[in-house]
Amino acid sequence: MRIQKKTILYAAGVLACGNIVLQALGFLYRVLLSHYAGAEGLGVYRLVNSVYLVCNAGCLSGITMACSRLSAASEARGERGKIGMILRLAFLVFLSACLFCGACLLLGGKWIASDILGDGRCARAFPFMLLCLALTGIENIFKSLFIGLERMQYAATSEVCEQVIRIATVWFLLYQYQGEDYGTIAMLIFAGMVISEVFSAAFLSFLFRHWKMQGVRHAPLEGETVRQFFFIALPVSASALIGNVISSAGSILLPKRLMVAGLSYEQALSALGVLSGMAMPLLLLPIALVSSVCTALLPAITGAQATGNSKRVRALVGRAITTVGLIAVPATAVLIPLAPKLSVLFFRQSLSTLYVSLLGATAIVCYYQMASGSLLNALGLQHWNVIISVGAELCQVFLMYRWCAFPWLGIYGYLIAMLLTGAVAFLLNFIILYRKVGFSLRPIRRFGVPFFCGAALFFWTRVFHQVFSQICYSDIAVLACTIVSVGILYIIVLRLMGIRLLYYLSKRIEKPYLPGLHMW
Repeated sequence: MRIQKKTILYAAGVLACGNIVLQALGFLYRVLLSHYAGAEGLGVYRLVNSVYLVCNAGCLSGITMACSRLSAASEARGERGKIGMILRLAFLVFLSACLFCGACLLLGGKWIASDILGDGRCARAFPFMLLCLALTGIENIFKSLFIGLERMQYAATSEVCEQVIRIATVWFLLYQYQGEDYGTIAMLIFAGMVISEVFSAAFLSFLFRHWKMQGVRHAPLEGETVRQFFFIALPVSASALIGNVISSAGSILLPKRLMVAGLSYEQALSALGVLSGMAMPLLLLPIALVSSVCTALLPAITGAQATGNSKRVRALVGRAITTVGLIAVPATAVLIPLAPKLSVLFFRQSLSTLYVSLLGATAIVCYYQMASGSLLNALGLQHWNVIISVGAELCQVFLMYRWCAFPWLGIYGYLIAMLLTGAVAFLLNFIILYRKVGFSLRPIRRFGVPFFCGAALFFWTRVFHQVFSQICYSDIAVLACTIVSVGILYIIVLRLMGIRLLYYLSKRIEKPYLPGLHMW
């Protein structure tokens, strides 16, 4: 009999370790790109990547969600023989979607680059982008299956190794090139991504076929499984596809609207590169922990729902929202006062306090929206997530289009639009979750405590940074001592409030919700 540590802490811990390493490597990767590509080069890469994100969302988002949910439900019911059927169906659907995207890009690539993206240099990266999409599909389908079966270590190992290979390959290609043709730079970045994806696809395929997965049978397709697959995949794919189309439209329109505000094309493209390639990744560093918790809870919620344990579903939904707040809000509050120093240190790019503050608030809203949307998908309420996320993206683009053209707002119009639409989207998601699931509100515990901790850590981060700036001579030492000090302070504050986050997450998934943990 297979023995597995089925606790949320174990699953989240495995993913968090991998994601933290991945975030560190990703940060190093962005420093590398900023050094060799510059702000304008990152802007061109962002335009190409906007097309890639649309294709990726349409081909994979719904498929991977269906794989995770159906495999988790099959495992919970003891119907392990259906997993091979789910995997085969996923590959058939992905192959069809990928061929359609490939035909569109190969036939109309130059038109898309010049007329839609507004920069003909982007077309050079499209062939490598298609190869990357095909390999990413293989990787993500296997990875979603492993996540559904709660084998998080396979996905984490693959991601970390892939990122190491990507950094080394892209660095080698850009170092050998060292030119200033930004279209070629974007092409070389995607070429490096293709090489790294070859490893991930091969590695996960090997694990599935030859390592501890012999119990999975390739059963013939059943009508009910196909129906369930498309019932999950189609709304999620539609939401992700429409959302990414709108988001990509915003990325394409942003430089043009900034030009209306008085910037040159190079300045506008640089502003997009700084936002998407430097500032936003810096403020989104805590996403490694937040996404780990959300991913670990997904199979637990799906399994509880599949077995009719509604009490467990309510507990897990409330637990997810609380945990996201306790991780995301304090971590972002620490980053806000440190971000200007970090940006100059790593990217050689100055950021204003107002710019960083707006981005930090937007990041917190993004975490809450991401977590609540994932919960809706896990509970089979993906149609609500489609409506809300698409509506939020449309409103965001509309507000960005109006506000970014004002000279006195400029790029800040985009930040304010992201903040407002994200906050409204989370509020709607939260209301639907409360009405459909019926978990206890406890606003002080779920929202008051995280924001109180965030305010305290924001204040003490500034104090610690000033103190260590007078003691230490190295900027890195100052930042390290500040982060360690506020981390210790955060743990102390939680303990004084009677909150033990690790104990809370270590409750076994199979056990029912414990009434003694009334604080949650």
